[in-house]
Amino acid sequence: MTAGLHALTCSRGRLLIARLLGLYRDDHLESLWLVRSTADGGTEYVCFRGASESVEMLEGFHLPPQMPFIKKRRWLNRSEALSCRQNLERSEGFRHGSALF
Repeated sequence: MTAGLHALTCSRGRLLIARLLGLYRDDHLESLWLVRSTADGGTEYVCFRGASESVEMLEGFHLPPQMPFIKKRRWLNRSEALSCRQNLERSEGFRHGSALF
């Protein structure tokens, strides 16, 4: 077990938040992808990836066959990431999706 995963699973509260974010399943961390289609056939995406103490958030755009474009990358604490995810789903029209790349 990696140090980051061990730190994440040591606390019940952290485990609960990771499950709410969709970042922990079956003893390993996963990415959570939110996507929405654009008029030109591309896809805007937000990807949340877990770490021991914070969550990486990537925002970008993808129009195959081009390489994905990352607009922003930032680190959030778990409560900020959960709040951001909820806002994107409720107000911005993002939906859960599979990994784009």
